[in-house]
Amino acid sequence: MAVNGIKGDEAKTLLSSSRRNSQTSLSRPRVTFKKNFKGDFITINVSGRRFQADNSIFERHPDTLLGSTRRDVFFDKNKNEFFFDRDPDLFTYIIQFYRKGALHYPEDECACCFAGELDFFGIVSNSFSDCCYEIFQEKHDEFEDYQKRHAKPTGEEFVPKTIRQKMWKLFEDPGQNVFGLFLHYVSALLILISVVAATVETLACGEISCGDKYSGQFYIVESTCVIVFTVEYVARLYAAPIRIQFMKQFLSVIDVVAIIPYYVALIFPDTAGGPFTVLRIFRIFRIVKMSRHNTKVREAGSSLLASLSELSFVFVVLITLVILFSTIIYYAEMGDEDTTFTSIPQTFWYTIVTMTTLGYGDMTPFSLIGRLTGIVCSLSGIMVVALARPSLRKEL
Repeated sequence: MAVNGIKGDEAKTLLSSSRRNSQTSLSRPRVTFKKNFKGDFITINVSGRRFQADNSIFERHPDTLLGSTRRDVFFDKNKNEFFFDRDPDLFTYIIQFYRKGALHYPEDECACCFAGELDFFGIVSNSFSDCCYEIFQEKHDEFEDYQKRHAKPTGEEFVPKTIRQKMWKLFEDPGQNVFGLFLHYVSALLILISVVAATVETLACGEISCGDKYSGQFYIVESTCVIVFTVEYVARLYAAPIRIQFMKQFLSVIDVVAIIPYYVALIFPDTAGGPFTVLRIFRIFRIVKMSRHNTKVREAGSSLLASLSELSFVFVVLITLVILFSTIIYYAEMGDEDTTFTSIPQTFWYTIVTMTTLGYGDMTPFSLIGRLTGIVCSLSGIMVVALARPSLRKEL
């Protein structure tokens, strides 16, 4: 029997295979492919680099520029895209904020530039993730501190009119004319001569000191320097816009302290070898006046003031450890009759020189507990010193 020209055996074979295929098709689940839904994508052109993103991610942040209608100002109808003349590398982190909801900061980028991008797109700084907030804040604070130290007047240039104003500008900005530079260098030279004379007079010239042997010459040098310093201070005080504020300044106090010993010895000549001799020590403070003539020294001083909070924490830790270790070592060594640790305050000296890794060896514990405490004290000092370095490195 033939079916449509096909022999019987062949027809049976085709019917059986078709039945198996139909049964197999019924047993397998049908796989359907759905077309992915494309959302409302927008194109953002940032200085030639194009970014595409779903509009829904911007709607989550309606307070920002891209999430509000303010972005329509930057829409280019001809190219059907938003154009921003901004940094495309930094915009990568901006677009990631809209997609993930957390803002990250690239450590190799300038914190000021990144903060400018955030201000432009209306993103607040508290949107930073926990891993980047402290890093960004630290670098941003460093930049603000640098701006304060190098701040320049933004208004019109001040033109002095009165004699006081001209004198003040001459002292504060000596580089404006030749006379100001002359006074600047003369003052610096006299400071150097005064400090050198104060140290050289303590040298031995035979059986007596050089200060006693050449007292007349040293007196002339000292008198000349003090007279110039006094005239300079009085002139600055006269020209200062606010005299009370000028007198309270640190360098002004140093100026007064540096010339007081001369006038005390001049008024009370009989007390030259008495208790007023200690005032001669203050003459060496004139070296601090050099900071008035060196901007780098002033920047170092302002950096130390800026890191005062970090340094104060280190000092508190240091004082706490000194008291703790001194108390332990004192009670550990008090049973020895030949001990040099006779009191806790006297033990402070051993603890301090041990923590600062000096170790003069004039005081040594002999008990086991005392030596173990000394080891821990030395290691703690190293850690305290290492703790202070990052803060100083950050500021300097």
